Amino acid sequence: MKWLKISVWFCLCAAWAARAQAQQPSTDDVQKQIQALQNQMQEMMRGYQAQIENLQKQVDALKASHGSPAAPARTEEAQGSVPPIPAAPPSPSLQNPAISVIPDFTYSSGNDPFWASQDTFQVREVELAFSAAIDPYATANVFLSLENGEFNAEEAYGAFTGLPGGWTMKLGKFKMDFGKQNQMHTHAWFQADQPLALRTMLGDEGLDDVGVSVNHLLPTPWMSDLTFEVTGGRNADVFGGARSDLAYNVAWRNFWDLTENSNLEAQLSLAGGKNAVGHGTGLGNLSVTYRYKPLSSGTRASLLWRTEVIRENYRGADGLLRSTGAFSYVDWQFTRGWFAGARVDYAEHPGDPKLHDKGGALTLTYFPSEFQKFRLQYERINYAGLGPRNALVFEYGFAIGPHGAHPF
Repeated sequence: MKWLKISVWFCLCAAWAARAQAQQPSTDDVQKQIQALQNQMQEMMRGYQAQIENLQKQVDALKASHGSPAAPARTEEAQGSVPPIPAAPPSPSLQNPAISVIPDFTYSSGNDPFWASQDTFQVREVELAFSAAIDPYATANVFLSLENGEFNAEEAYGAFTGLPGGWTMKLGKFKMDFGKQNQMHTHAWFQADQPLALRTMLGDEGLDDVGVSVNHLLPTPWMSDLTFEVTGGRNADVFGGARSDLAYNVAWRNFWDLTENSNLEAQLSLAGGKNAVGHGTGLGNLSVTYRYKPLSSGTRASLLWRTEVIRENYRGADGLLRSTGAFSYVDWQFTRGWFAGARVDYAEHPGDPKLHDKGGALTLTYFPSEFQKFRLQYERINYAGLGPRNALVFEYGFAIGPHGAHPF
């Protein structure tokens, strides 16, 4: 019985193997299938080629029915000369330069000779500011001042950025980089008037002239740059030499971040040129500015403290005269829009350094917004030969238009 079961299982296995062998295709069958697939692909390729040729014939027939365009005549440009490049349409900045109007009104009372020489109520100045891109290489900045019915070009220059070697340049009339206060426009002052040292030693307009100014950032671990300026030397209060006598200025500025809330800036400026008697005049300025603005306070608190010392060497017919002037002021923002300030002044007379004026001022300023300013100032100056003089000044100003930021 046992051998019978084994024989039956053997017969069944043999039958299953024979059936599986019979189901597997032979080599000849596989080759026949491959050949059939190749024939089908070739037939499809011939069909596609025929369709492409038919479409090409239809395109040629359409071209023939409409006629071929005539070849353009060879103009002078096509014969070798380069055709002119079409001018690019003016940019919106060129068509519509940024224009701002900034008037400044004052009321003054008291016996201070500086304010007493002006009207009690006056439009002290109306500044017109224009700025626009000249082209991709330069921008234009023009600041016109209307005073006593006459226009004066405070600044009008082209600024070139991206020059080789990292240089920038200004060409035209500009306020020279002689300290920080000298570069500020009237509406940007921290007090209602200029410090005594600038008025006495540099004149009412300060150092501004026509010339060229170049600036370069120095490769120092802190932010530092150098400015070189050459001007016509036409400032009568300081230079005023002959037509060919130029004035020169070099400024070295340094900037350090003390903390995330404060920074320190120091600048040394040296200027020189010929004066009205044909001799040399040399000027030096040391400016130090401390700024504090807590990031957590937003727009509700800040502090600025600036001090400048000016030294002048004037060589006249009677020899060398040395004079010194200095000022220091603090501007403290104690809440949103409100600022309290104080300034101390000292200035020796350039013609007679033995005579000097000194004094100070207190200010309270309110900015409802960045476009309006109200200021009240009390000033007391002890003038040489006159004694103490007082002035109470109210100043109001506003700005219309997108007036750009002034130098930091």
